Amino acid sequence: MNATLDIQKSNKPHTLVCGKQQGLFDIAEDDLGIKGFIIMEDLRDGVSHYMVQINVLEKRKGIGKALFNKVVERIGEDGHVSLCVNTDNEEAIKFYEAVGFTRSGHTVGYRKGQDKYWYQMDL
Repeated sequence: MNATLDIQKSNKPHTLVCGKQQGLFDIAEDDLGIKGFIIMEDLRDGVSHYMVQINVLEKRKGIGKALFNKVVERIGEDGHVSLCVNTDNEEAIKFYEAVGFTRSGHTVGYRKGQDKYWYQMDL
């Protein structure tokens, strides 16, 4: 069954579980339910710098790309996006590199003992 994907956005700030920063989120869903979401955390550093988290339930169906396009739309030109990804998450690494992120760093044992790669993108 092919369902039409709809990206809905929330303009209401909410407190992210990982900290006290305010963020925005978008949800990708079809008539069968939620397929993914993206959280954008404004780091309030004065340069439109955001941390982004993308989670999708069904890989390689364009959901992550559609959600990422919402990030670009919301941040706009001259914005900057950064994120980190577990070094063993090969699917996410390929995705982020495919949409144009550049690896900018590596941290050993960053959170819960997991190694992370850091990525950045100027829009």
